[in-house]
Amino acid sequence: MVQKIGIDFGTTNSLISVVTRAGRVTSFDILGRPHPSVVRYESDQIICGKRAKDKLEQSGIGVLGNTVRGPKKLLGSSVINLDGRLMSPIEVVTDYIRYLVGHARKEDEEQSADLTNAVVTIPVAMGGKERQALREALLNAGVYVETFVHEPLAALYGYFKDRADPQEALRRFEGKMLLVFDWGGGTLDLTLCKVVDGAILQILNRGNNKVGGDYIDDAILRYVEQKHAEQHGWNDETKLERHPGMSAKLLEQCERAKIILSTHEKTNIFVPDYYQGTGDVTEIDIWLTRDDLENVCKRLINQGIGEIDALLDTQQADIDKQTIALCLATGGMVNMPSIKRQLSELFGIASLEISAKGDRIISEGAAWIAADGLRLTLSKPFELLEARNSMLTVIPEGTLLPRRGESIRYPQSMYCTDPRDGNALISFKRPQMVGKSAAADPRTNYGELIVPINPAFPPLEERIEIEVSIDDNLIVHVSGLGLDMAARRHAEFYDLEFGLAVATAEVAQKKKRLKLTGQGRLPYGLLPRANITPDKNGWALVPGELLKSYNDAHPYLKQTMTDMQREEFVRYQPCSRCGSRWAKNCCKDLRHELSNKD
Repeated sequence: MVQKIGIDFGTTNSLISVVTRAGRVTSFDILGRPHPSVVRYESDQIICGKRAKDKLEQSGIGVLGNTVRGPKKLLGSSVINLDGRLMSPIEVVTDYIRYLVGHARKEDEEQSADLTNAVVTIPVAMGGKERQALREALLNAGVYVETFVHEPLAALYGYFKDRADPQEALRRFEGKMLLVFDWGGGTLDLTLCKVVDGAILQILNRGNNKVGGDYIDDAILRYVEQKHAEQHGWNDETKLERHPGMSAKLLEQCERAKIILSTHEKTNIFVPDYYQGTGDVTEIDIWLTRDDLENVCKRLINQGIGEIDALLDTQQADIDKQTIALCLATGGMVNMPSIKRQLSELFGIASLEISAKGDRIISEGAAWIAADGLRLTLSKPFELLEARNSMLTVIPEGTLLPRRGESIRYPQSMYCTDPRDGNALISFKRPQMVGKSAAADPRTNYGELIVPINPAFPPLEERIEIEVSIDDNLIVHVSGLGLDMAARRHAEFYDLEFGLAVATAEVAQKKKRLKLTGQGRLPYGLLPRANITPDKNGWALVPGELLKSYNDAHPYLKQTMTDMQREEFVRYQPCSRCGSRWAKNCCKDLRHELSNKD
């Protein structure tokens, strides 16, 4: 059977893996390492991978002359300028994917891989526009994306598949919290997961693209140049100019030194003819110790480790680190001794697992997902907030998410309970924790959709048609239309949490309505107040002062007021004597204050 492939398209490096009868096969470069994500254009020649990286003339991420380093970070941009050649990032990514697939085809002597169908990993923070662009680039390169999957989730599945008995390993972690800490060259991604009935469900995600290993390599380079300048007593006037292309060579040496210092106390960085001129002053010859490295990288490392607290110590989670049964650390950065030490202090040696396959576990995890035919599911219900804080489940948890060429859609009719400002406010939420969707459980906000409606209509009169859909890029599209104003509005959300399904049975599509009660059930701060309901007769949801006006104007259609509505009506009535709507300024209080003075 020809197997589909897993692709880890990274900012710094990329890999293709496939599961065959003989085991896992990963398409490394000639040095047995992942392929650098670099594309270079020389007249009509396209150079990719290590050859392109070796030709770099400067350090950094993005467009560097006629070369693009880390083209994934440019997805979503409209056009880039490569030495006068205008190209779209999609074209650049297409060229790079063709190179990856071509290399994999040469490596696959048995032709056991279907190189046209793939499970592709993405960072947790990759936006909808970038996902669409990536799918287009892969399609242009002849690769169909069966599904996207978050990189840490793929790594976690790869970890379980590496166990002697994957199912037993899953059973051992049943009901427990798992954290994937994936720190690579371009991004740091964190995913908090839970094993529920043998399925891996995401609870919370967090990403930071400002602390990747590439930034640390740049910091090392600046430190080495500064040490060289101090050795030779340079200042801004006496400093020599670099030879073209030498900055990239030094950057490669800095990256190598970072790897060596994971297992050694010191290493030498030597680059001849770095500066223009003659003599020893032109060559870089610096000894770098592990302590030097940790001091240089201290700020970035602390910022990265701090992302764990930012994920676990929020109102959304508030999880004790000691309850984390497994912290799976992947990516090239986690081999740095200072990072290992801090992770061990946070989670303990028993819970910390530093992956020995950190450079390939994501692509292999994606390949296993492809080989096992796993489907992604929705970890938490997608909910709609009604008036007076009732919640309506639009898409239930456990719903199978679309694969290539598929989409799912959920229409919903609503009515506006308070049309006076001409807007129906539709707010979308999800429970903060997996399996915690009762009325008393706190929620996290996706965002809002504001639909224009006719303010002259009575409450519960104008119908609003809402549609929620999820496409094969795992983007939620919501649209709303007030049938009288006929002005359609749209919004998109891409920060869904996923699960890896162990069964393919369809989940019963049951919609639930919950009444949220008590304080703190929604995020703190000033919140927009929803004014919609699916209940055409939901008069109890209409504001009291508005219902009183409606009853006065329509005595034959008069609706019964609840105690809360009577209270609202009285609260907003002005004083009959002074007209004040605020008790502190009311004439009664003023008279009372004067009598006390007398």
